Amino acid sequence: MDNTEISMDKSMLSIARTIWNSRKILVVVGLIAFAASIIASLFIKNQYKATATIFPPVANQVSKELITENKQEGLTNFGETEEMEQFLQVLNSRTLKEKVISKLKLQHHWEIDSVATGSKFKTYKKFDEYVKVKGTRYQSINIEVMDRDPQWAALIANTVVDYSDSLMRSIKAQVAVNALKALEKQFVLVEQELNILQDSLAAIMTNGVIDPKRQAGRFYKEYLDALLKGNKSQLSILDKEITKLGGFGAKHARYTFEISDLSTQLNELRKSIVVARIEAEQQIPTQFIIDRADIPDKKAYPKRSIIVISATLSAIIFAIFLLLLQEYFVRLKNSLNH
Repeated sequence: MDNTEISMDKSMLSIARTIWNSRKILVVVGLIAFAASIIASLFIKNQYKATATIFPPVANQVSKELITENKQEGLTNFGETEEMEQFLQVLNSRTLKEKVISKLKLQHHWEIDSVATGSKFKTYKKFDEYVKVKGTRYQSINIEVMDRDPQWAALIANTVVDYSDSLMRSIKAQVAVNALKALEKQFVLVEQELNILQDSLAAIMTNGVIDPKRQAGRFYKEYLDALLKGNKSQLSILDKEITKLGGFGAKHARYTFEISDLSTQLNELRKSIVVARIEAEQQIPTQFIIDRADIPDKKAYPKRSIIVISATLSAIIFAIFLLLLQEYFVRLKNSLNH
């Protein structure tokens, strides 16, 4: 055995001897810490935790799904990370906190003087301390509320859930209302243009140009027959009809194509307006509520047994440290004296 190992063994033996010789002191310190921690823990008010769990839906418009045949996303599918982060922003927003605080009069409940300087800051700080919003690995969101009153803990959690839904609807409605106005304006413009084209097409049709392609085929066939028979009067009539068809046929085809194109646009705008109107009214929930908060029947804090054990062990360990430090200084003094 080398000198280092011998020195270490002696040090360990010295520490053990010091602890054993001071066992009565350590027992007294432990008993005092045990009693003091029990008394101190009794002064800590019980806190109850209520938890609500929600899932955000996918980001695409759920109202659009209501008027389509393919109902695969939006209304029935849970959101992913992006939707969860968006909802977390709403849940952590100052607007939502202000609504919940005002609705439940939390300043009074938390015994904060509303007229004192910094009362609003204290209220928001207390809110952030007692209300925790956490995303989970399953893309859901937990709203955890601690309060000394179990009924209030559940009430605050459920109020946060309700106001987060209404706030998210309000945010979406702001965009949807402006979109609805723009769509309705565009619908009127397209409808006016369509009416003009339809009137123009009707004017051409009053000149006998109904179906240029079919009429052209019939006129040329009749013209060929009249030419072969040498019927000059018939040829003269057909010349006028063919000339008229040549003058109005191109316009007829153009107007027909443009009317078909504008009709398609008008139909798409009509569908978009229906979607935007549903979004603007915001009657569809913006979240899936998996669990509303129940009134807890067991306190979440403090864990008095853990507090007592931790305090007692900490006091004993600190006492041992002080004893060893005292022993070290005694030895150092003795070595200097010699």
